[in-house]
This record gives sequence, C-alpha cells and structure tokens, in this order.
Amino acid sequence: MSNSIGTSPPAMINRIVDRAGTPAVAQLAKVAELTAQLRIAAAEEQAKAALLNPQADTKAPVINSGAVVDRLI
Repeated sequence: MSNSIGTSPPAMINRIVDRAGTPAVAQLAKVAELTAQLRIAAAEEQAKAALLNPQADTKAPVINSGAVVDRLI
C-alpha cells in the first residue's frame, strides 16, 4: 500500500472507510459523510486564514493528496 502523500483524496477517503471497519451496506453513506467533513474542514481552514490575514485574498486549501485528507478529517 502506498503512503498517504501519493494517494488521491478519493482513494484516501475510501481507505479511511475501510480502516474504520464500516459494514458494506453503510460504506457509501460513510464516504459521503467523510467527503462532506472534508469540504467543511477546507472551508474552516479558509475562514481561519481570512481571520488571521484579512487583507489577503484567501482561498480554500488545495486538496491534492491523501495526506491533506488525513490532516483535515
């Protein structure tokens, strides 16, 4: 298994669901829940950055690897 840096965000979410031992019938719902949590966490990071530096044009963090998913969820 590759490390989280080389893993795509959707694959990392699926890996987290698998690690949690989620039953097969609930896996799709868990993936949707974690995806929503990821989006909320990204928005919170953007809001925090805007509070720390109101003059800057803040953007949501780039979610380009599994490591970012691990950090945010």
